[in-house]
Amino acid sequence: MPPPLLRTLLPLLPLTTPVLAHSHLSHILINGQLYHGFDPRPNQSNTASRVGWWTSATDDGFVTPANYTHPDIICHRDGTSPAAHAPVRAGDRIHVQWNGWPVGHVGPVLTYFAGCAGLEGSEAGCTGVDKRELRWTKVDDSEPVLEFVEGAGINGGVPGQRWASDVLIAANNSWQVEVPRGLATGPYVLRNEVIALHYAAEEDGAQNYPLCMNLWVEGEEGGMELDGFEATEFYKEDDPGVWLNVSAGLKSYVVPGPTVAAGATPVPYAEQTISLFEAEGTPVVVLRGTETAPFSGGASPTAEPRARGRYDRS
Repeated sequence: MPPPLLRTLLPLLPLTTPVLAHSHLSHILINGQLYHGFDPRPNQSNTASRVGWWTSATDDGFVTPANYTHPDIICHRDGTSPAAHAPVRAGDRIHVQWNGWPVGHVGPVLTYFAGCAGLEGSEAGCTGVDKRELRWTKVDDSEPVLEFVEGAGINGGVPGQRWASDVLIAANNSWQVEVPRGLATGPYVLRNEVIALHYAAEEDGAQNYPLCMNLWVEGEEGGMELDGFEATEFYKEDDPGVWLNVSAGLKSYVVPGPTVAAGATPVPYAEQTISLFEAEGTPVVVLRGTETAPFSGGASPTAEPRARGRYDRS
């Protein structure tokens, strides 16, 4: 664990680790409180109190269009829920911090929520549910994903273009997400995804990075329940936002997947800024489906399969 001063500065430093185009969610910040993600790279020490889902993507890699109907597209390869949940209020903003994002790997930044209450195994919140049973609601599609600007490309990208991924890079590889107002109190999964399109002109060339975090949302009694789509039905290999040539003078971009839900409030580009870390947050565990308690340590009750490496091009 870094010393306190260094940890305070971490969100402000340029994060350049994944120079080969691969990345993961380092952490989320909620009102200055930091909750840990999962680092899949070999020999990393991951705290038991993390809220980020375990994955076997030891190369910090991606999911390809050929696997859009495979469970790996839900919360990345072999995604497995942890025990802990980050507490947040409906209407709060969550700062989603990526470990880095490479210049030129352009594409949309997409955010979905899925509720766990009522699913089999939800007595422990999102920890024990079958991820295939989650139904996802899109709350942000990063529109306008592609803007046309004067002069050279942003961050060394395509001249005259600014992509949502460029906005993410400019905010120190981060994205702000607003928790939908009016949500019912309960356990939820946040799914933040970047689709890199630099190889998308090739068959099976798009690169999806879907990463998940557990949340406990303090909402409204009798509030809105989410009822969305299966992640394995989000995208098709030949969707115009998945199979395209980003260097061929695009005039527009069609965001793949479901539309943003009514009542959701995406954070505009002008407000996608760096958030400051103030302190380690205290995650919670869910008891009997309706109560929470501070996470007290120990191993997750969810068995995590042994990671296996796979090769992916950058």
